[in-house]
Amino acid sequence: MGSTWIWRGNYDRMELVDPAGRLHRSAGEREGKPLSAQGWTAVKEGDAVIVWSDSRPFDESRFPNVWILNVKAAQSARMDGAAKERMWKRAGLIGKPLESVRVYLVRVFHLDALSVERLETSGKPIAGRLATDDPLIRRVVRAAVQGLYALGLDIGEAEVALGGDGRTAVRSIWPQLRNAQLEAEAAQRFAAWYAAERAERADRLPLLIGADPEFALVTPAGRIAAASRFFGAATGGAAGADAMLVGRRLLYPVAELRPEPAADPAALAAGVRRLLLRAARRIGDPSLRWAAGAMPVPGLALGGHIHLSGAPLTTRLLRLLDSFAAFPLALIEDPAGRGRRPRYGTLGDYRMQPHGGFEYRTLPSWLVSPAAAKGAFALALLCAREAWTLPYIPALEERYVEAYYAGDRAELAGCLDRIAASLTAAASWRELAPYIEPLLDAARRGASWDEKADIRLKWRIPLN
Repeated sequence: MGSTWIWRGNYDRMELVDPAGRLHRSAGEREGKPLSAQGWTAVKEGDAVIVWSDSRPFDESRFPNVWILNVKAAQSARMDGAAKERMWKRAGLIGKPLESVRVYLVRVFHLDALSVERLETSGKPIAGRLATDDPLIRRVVRAAVQGLYALGLDIGEAEVALGGDGRTAVRSIWPQLRNAQLEAEAAQRFAAWYAAERAERADRLPLLIGADPEFALVTPAGRIAAASRFFGAATGGAAGADAMLVGRRLLYPVAELRPEPAADPAALAAGVRRLLLRAARRIGDPSLRWAAGAMPVPGLALGGHIHLSGAPLTTRLLRLLDSFAAFPLALIEDPAGRGRRPRYGTLGDYRMQPHGGFEYRTLPSWLVSPAAAKGAFALALLCAREAWTLPYIPALEERYVEAYYAGDRAELAGCLDRIAASLTAAASWRELAPYIEPLLDAARRGASWDEKADIRLKWRIPLN
């Protein structure tokens, strides 16, 4: 069972959070502070530590195989507004100026909004917390979570502006919760959840991987043939057309596959190929080129979303997926794929799914080849299996995040050797290595996929 600790700047006084939710009080300590406080040596592998100091950087080297939340708290507190804005812009969280603006304060603890309050122009909260089931408030919450994530944070308060057109922009972040009671309650809920997740449970669901990759149909003149011509303007079923809002029109230009989830990369890839064969029977136009990748046609971004169920959604897992899946695929994507970011391809992009799992949305369409597809599946699966033990997270290093968004493959390749070392040391490596090694080898050689090629060739789909 994993324990949860709080670090407030003193390694000799790590506070153990009571997972039962009891609030301890002791003389001389503020309300809500757990009574049990021990030195850092009491923290064991598999535990979690919440960094609750904005003045002193946290030394991760003291805590091998421990999940550190809010590790960038002190760093982000010292960062000036211009540096934060630059990081939010590259992640697509600040765009054109907003009009008819309303500003909200969102308190976030590990992907969850604890409260949302509207602020007056003076910055004072307007009485009453807002319900998060309102679609516009959900946008505000999402922007707040992404704003924290972009700074390497898991916990904090965000001010988010909402324009009259529904667009949002992150305005400021503070890497702590300034409400002591809310802080204590959130930490205790997290401790109970984390202890349950780390416990051995017979009722744990199996780990499954799914996907919904996109591809485009391109005419000999280089124009997009709407997928809705062949699949109808619907999003249901195993293969169909995906919706896209262009201006005020809802169009369906992109084809999307929805294979059944599977337990291993080969089975999921086989499901993808079956759907490609089915799509070929529906399309029946040999003049069209089937294109995949990140941006095979200028202005048209494609995604290769991966679904995971049976694995808890955590910021740690999202950053592992960024590090071990998004970074390697960025090293082998067509250089034109840089244009997909930041509107699409944002690090840590996810969406909850009705099946109880979640969808990781950062990756481009790996339908370019079966090898790329199986490599992406295997990397995501390894991250999910080894989420508590993989020691290296380059997505928390600014130079690699900057290189990813800038399309700087030379700089991004600097983390490849350590990525490979972490993967090969993982318990799942031997099983998944045949799918991952070809992708890593391509990244080492500086090879890239060709988005001008017809994907049917490598998937062995008849051209007519």
